[in-house]
Amino acid sequence: MNTKHIFIALIASLFFAACSSSDDLRNEQGNQLKLSAGITAQREPYNIGEWGTEIQIGDIEAAIAKEFKIDTATTRTPSDDSNWEGMTDRNIAVKVGSTVYKYSVDASGNLTSNTPYYFTTTSNVSVASWYPYTTALLSSFSVQSDQTSYANREKSDLLYGTATVNQGTANVISYSHKIAKLIVSVKVNNTQHIANGTISKLTMSGIKLSGTVSDGTITANGSNGTITLHNTIASSTSNNNSTATFEAYLIPQTTTSTFAVSVGGTNLSIAVPSKTFAAGKIQTLELIYNVAGSGTENGHAWVRMGTSTKWATMNVGATSTTGTASFGNLYQWGATTEYANVSQFWNVTHDITPTSGHDIARIKWGGIWRMPTNAEFQILVNTNNYTWTWVTENSVSGYRVTSKRNGNSIFLPAAGYKEYVQNGNELYGSGRCCYWSSTYFKPNHAYALGWNVNPQTIPYLDSDGNGYSRFKEAYSIRPVCD
Repeated sequence: MNTKHIFIALIASLFFAACSSSDDLRNEQGNQLKLSAGITAQREPYNIGEWGTEIQIGDIEAAIAKEFKIDTATTRTPSDDSNWEGMTDRNIAVKVGSTVYKYSVDASGNLTSNTPYYFTTTSNVSVASWYPYTTALLSSFSVQSDQTSYANREKSDLLYGTATVNQGTANVISYSHKIAKLIVSVKVNNTQHIANGTISKLTMSGIKLSGTVSDGTITANGSNGTITLHNTIASSTSNNNSTATFEAYLIPQTTTSTFAVSVGGTNLSIAVPSKTFAAGKIQTLELIYNVAGSGTENGHAWVRMGTSTKWATMNVGATSTTGTASFGNLYQWGATTEYANVSQFWNVTHDITPTSGHDIARIKWGGIWRMPTNAEFQILVNTNNYTWTWVTENSVSGYRVTSKRNGNSIFLPAAGYKEYVQNGNELYGSGRCCYWSSTYFKPNHAYALGWNVNPQTIPYLDSDGNGYSRFKEAYSIRPVCD
């Protein structure tokens, strides 16, 4: 054989060797795993039972509906939870042995992968699969604390399935929901007592957000947290009653929870009795809040003036809402005792807080009473929302402040003010009316509300007419609470 023939034979042998190597690799890998995914609905008959009884908490009456419903935990579309439409994340984990493979799912449930599992045996293979995808084995799962967005709700819905699969067949994995779903219908009655009756937010606290996972079963653990629910049906108002609907995905557990609804900036909360949230089930809850326009706190009366703030009907030290008994006592800013014509006063450089030991409303009345803030005074003097009428009631002059929203009113008597001048002399501004806020302005000065006898306008002022006063001046205190 000449050199040319030897070279051709060598090339041919290398070519056939390469083909043989490729065939061996294909046979070693076997066939690619073919999968599709369907969500199996878990349905049970409705189970109607008492969720709780009517509960009175302060001025909030919360009638908790008696419906406790178990049904399909729909997560994808309202009509059909067996499809995968609308997903922002289409990655699904498929575990074979101890290895996790990354697959993606289309709207019809077809699974594909860039790095799929290949059979290495002709025997059937057991697989486990879950959504959302994780790179490692699924040992824990958490729902999102903020579920107002679709993406976060999607992350909070754990789907898990198992199957025994074989080569050459379009194997189907049936997934089921491993979390619980809660739907909450909220109704707030008498919203004219608070500003803007729109229901904007619902939170659920006292519930665990995490759990351990074993073979697709979640066991809640860790500390309690708070979930902000998704608003599925926007707030609407009719006859001063507002309604809205919310939903959230929960780790299965038994717990006592507190629901807080935000209505026009006012937070109303209620605790519900212990209830079990089951995997793959929907539970429904109806919360009904009745907002009171008036009430008492620690023995002292208050009224709502169309905002979340509850205004006391009397001054600190007063024994009546009219007459000279309505004057009450006069206090220097931050003082813990009534004014006694002395030059000493509390010199601070920060706001007065209810727990500071210098909020005279909290000291004298207890409970959750406090001095009003500068911001709350500013709301009260807004004539777009309030009518200020100079009146004389039971021989005492002052302003009758009336809410244009709900018609409630308070009387602010002109009790005068006092101030130590020098050498034991005292300045007394009879016929004037000044009320301290808890808000610091600058050294030796804080914000206050006041006016002269029979004014033509409503100044927001101190004795100088500029909105703040000196600490040493003794003013009236009109408490508020939340």
